[in-house]
Amino acid sequence: MTKQFVNNVLLSRFDELIHEGEERWRDFQKDEKRVIMDIVGFAKWSTSCLNLLDKLSISTNRFVTQFEVWAVGGPGKQMNIGGALGVLKSARHEYSGGLAIEYQLSVSAAVFSGLLDEATYLFQKGYTRAASVLLGAALEEGLKARARAVPLALSPRDSLSPVIAKLKASEVGVLTEFEAKRLEAIARLRNDAAHGGEFVYDAATVESAIKEVEATLGRLLSAA
Repeated sequence: MTKQFVNNVLLSRFDELIHEGEERWRDFQKDEKRVIMDIVGFAKWSTSCLNLLDKLSISTNRFVTQFEVWAVGGPGKQMNIGGALGVLKSARHEYSGGLAIEYQLSVSAAVFSGLLDEATYLFQKGYTRAASVLLGAALEEGLKARARAVPLALSPRDSLSPVIAKLKASEVGVLTEFEAKRLEAIARLRNDAAHGGEFVYDAATVESAIKEVEATLGRLLSAA
C-alpha cells in the first residue's frame, strides 16, 4: 500500500501558529475586559493561518470558511481567538492523519477526469493513437499535481518520466517501484503515439492503459 504523504513543513507551520494562537488566547483570557488589544498582531496571525488553511481542502474548504467565522471581524461580527484556534487545531489533526488533501489535487482530479473521458471516447471510436496521447496528458497532469503537493520541485522541462522518478524516490514514496514501472510503460506508449512513426500497440493495450491511469490517479488525487 502506498503511504499517505504528509508534508512535515506544513505540520511544523501548523505547530508554530497553534503555539502563537494559544499564547494570544491566554492573554485574552487574562484581560478583564476580554478585548483583543493587539489587533495588528492578531490580524497578522489570522492572515498567516488563512494562508496555510487555504492550501488544504475538505469539500468546500471547510477549514477556511469556519476559521473566517471566528477570526474575521467587521460590522456585526465579533472576533473569537478561542474559536479560531479550535479550527486550526482541527485542521492540523486532520492533515496529520492524511485526511485533508491539497486544494490543487481536487482541481487536478477534475482536469484529468475530463481528459480521460475524451481519451475513452476516442478509443471507443477506434482512434487508439489519439486516445493514447490524451491519456498520457492526463497522467502527466495528475502526477505533476501530486508532486507539487508533496511539495517537489519541478522544472518546465520535467516530462512524464522524470516526474515518475521523483515520485518513486525512497524519501518520497508516493509511487512504489512496481507502480513506477507500469506507468513508465504508459509513458512510452504516449511518446510513441505523439511523436509519429509506426504505432504498434493494439486496442487491448491502450484500453488497459486507460484503466491503469484512471485507477492510479483516482487514488493519488483523492483523500482516501
